[in-house]
Amino acid sequence: MVQTIKKLDQQRHELKALRYLLEYYPESVQNRAAVPSREDFQIADTRLIYDALMAAKTKEEAAKAIEDLDLEETDVESFLRLGWQFYHTYPQLVKERGQEFRAGTIKVVVLGE
Repeated sequence: MVQTIKKLDQQRHELKALRYLLEYYPESVQNRAAVPSREDFQIADTRLIYDALMAAKTKEEAAKAIEDLDLEETDVESFLRLGWQFYHTYPQLVKERGQEFRAGTIKVVVLGE
C-alpha cells in the first residue's frame, strides 16, 4: 500500500528544509551527501527556490535570487521571514521522503482532487 501525504504538509517540510539551508548558506550545502537533491523536492515552487539557492555564491545572493522569484503557491516574503532555529532536521526528512517518492511508496495528494 502506498502512503500519502497532503501537498500542504509536503510543501511545509520542503520550505523548512530550504529555509534552514539558506540560513547557513553556503556552509549548509558543502556536504552534498547530506543535502537533499533537486529530485527530492516534490513541489514546483520549492524546486525553483532550490535552484536559486544552489546557483548562488553567498547567502545574500541566494536571498536576493529567491526574493526575485515569481512563485505560484509560496509567499516569498513569508519564506524569508521564517524562523529557522528548529529546522535542522528537515533537510534529512526531505532527502528520505525523496527516496520514498522515487520508490513509489509515498505520493502527494491534493485535498479535493
